[in-house]
Amino acid sequence: MLLILIVAFGAFLRLDQITKQNLWLDEYWALCLATGRGSAIFNEPLNRIIEPPPDVGFQGAPAWWHIWNGIKTAAHPPMYHIVLRFWVDLLGDGDGSIRGMSTLFSLGCVVLLYIVVRESSGDNLQALIASAFMALAPIQIYYGQQVRPYTMIQFIALAAAIVLISIEKRGWSWPKVIGLGFTVLLLALTHYFSVGLIGAFAVYSLIRFRGGERLAVFSAIVVGAAIALAAWGPHLGDYSVSNYGRIPDRSLLHLVLSVPQRLTLESSENPLLLTDNGSWSLVISMSVMAYLVPLVMLRRRPYLLLWWLWIVCGTGLVFLIDLARHSTLLTVTRYVVPAAPGFYAILAVPLPGRIGKSSPWIILAGALVFGVDYWQAGPPDSPDFKIISNFVRREISPGDLVIVTGDYYFAGDLGPPLTYFAIAHYAGPWSGPVIFGTARISDREQLRLRRYRRVWVVGIAPDSDTQKILPGWRVNDVHGPGEGNLLWYVTK
Repeated sequence: MLLILIVAFGAFLRLDQITKQNLWLDEYWALCLATGRGSAIFNEPLNRIIEPPPDVGFQGAPAWWHIWNGIKTAAHPPMYHIVLRFWVDLLGDGDGSIRGMSTLFSLGCVVLLYIVVRESSGDNLQALIASAFMALAPIQIYYGQQVRPYTMIQFIALAAAIVLISIEKRGWSWPKVIGLGFTVLLLALTHYFSVGLIGAFAVYSLIRFRGGERLAVFSAIVVGAAIALAAWGPHLGDYSVSNYGRIPDRSLLHLVLSVPQRLTLESSENPLLLTDNGSWSLVISMSVMAYLVPLVMLRRRPYLLLWWLWIVCGTGLVFLIDLARHSTLLTVTRYVVPAAPGFYAILAVPLPGRIGKSSPWIILAGALVFGVDYWQAGPPDSPDFKIISNFVRREISPGDLVIVTGDYYFAGDLGPPLTYFAIAHYAGPWSGPVIFGTARISDREQLRLRRYRRVWVVGIAPDSDTQKILPGWRVNDVHGPGEGNLLWYVTK
């Protein structure tokens, strides 16, 4: 009964404001890949008339298996986008629908974490507290409202953990071993950073199992990962950004120590900026509980080994990448969020001593406060493409041409195509000619523009400037909220 209440409250926190803000650019990119068209939109010519305009929606989209070969400019394997495509085909591509898939995975994680903690520890109360952390943590609410793969990663990993613990408790069988290998395969095909969790499972199997059982479990993990590597290996690429998310005047040590606090008790209203904003006292106390205390308690509670490895391997992978590449991926919470279930399971374990027994309840109360605070604030603002899309649908007529310019998140050549995709997502299929404008339109192309009844320049970046794209053309009208967030230039 308590688990049902926890799931129900978690569902309320995720669903209540799930469509308060429209999608933001990373979500559009995930949706774009799910159409099966891959990066074709980025192969369109820039600063030239494109007629007919490129198809970008799900109407008439290639079959789902084209997703596999279509992902050529993204850093993620295809499994999430394939599942998203199935979801869209079944329930449509409305904002609430497609975000609802992440919500479902997120709530599923609450249930699966309860199951695996109860199975491993034998303690129902610990399992309920761990699941409550998963339901209330602001970062979990945030990614439960995003068209992104992070709740799916945690869901698959927890499913693998349930199979692993079942083998440990009740012995191995071929269905279990095959199921473990299959979940590892799915995990590896969902996100590169799941490698840390797969490593945790492998190390755990070597330490906790013996004889033929150890060989069967370890082999299942290795074979699952190897199949994923063989299947996706030819598509591997390096699209990450060195120094991405750098924060000045903060040490890498502080970032590592702050991970438990950021995943559990986060005070920022914008989880995109969940980076290193905890005080040293809070950061150190939370990190001691997550990184060190489990080692002290391993003799009495050997099941903590799985969760400690989950944390160390999940976070350690990102840490090693940062050391090797001089990057700061640790500043971006989404790269360490796969480690979150390990933190929640450990934080649910009471510490030794009278005061220690109350520690899970104290931290859970903090998670409740921060979770409700995040719910009250609502999702972070994102560029309102619904407004501009409604305007485009209402005002642009046959015989008009639209020049789409850049946006906040994707500079240069990437901006106009993604802005075009976002507008088309809400405005519906585009029928008139379009230009992806990144620089001054050539004189020859400007002569071709004269044959159109009206030319519209549409952009969402504050520095969008019609005169840079069409120097000398007269701006007839400007529509927007007045602060430069959304600019629609009407020219002729």
